[in-house]
Formats: sequence, structure tokens, C-alpha cells
Amino acid sequence: MEFGKILRAKRENARMTQEDVAQRLGVNKQQVSHYETGYKIPPMRVVIAAADLFRCSVDEMIGREIS
Repeated sequence: MEFGKILRAKRENARMTQEDVAQRLGVNKQQVSHYETGYKIPPMRVVIAAADLFRCSVDEMIGREIS
């Protein structure tokens, strides 16, 4: 799973709107939409902020599995 799909799933699971997430990540709602659809790739600071927001690792946010 890619960052956008994971971000959307975590946002919906937390019952947050794109606007809620945008405010917490320091971006605008349109950027959150672009990240979720894969139209844009977020900068690392946004990935880290998202991991902090949803209390998970950056690896989990980007769908990285270590075997």
C-alpha cells in the first residue's frame, strides 16, 4: 500500500476530515487530497508529521514491511 492509501485509511479510521488532517500536518486540504490520490508525493516532514499524528512509524505510513 502506498502513502496516500494509508493516509486515507488512517484518516477515515480516526474519523477525521481532510481539513482536520491538513491543519495538523501544516498543509492545506487540497494537498491532503493530492497525497491521498497519489497526485503528489509529500515531503518527508509531512510523512513524519502524519506518523506522529496517527501514532505509528514512518515505515508503516509508507507501507514498508521489513522481513
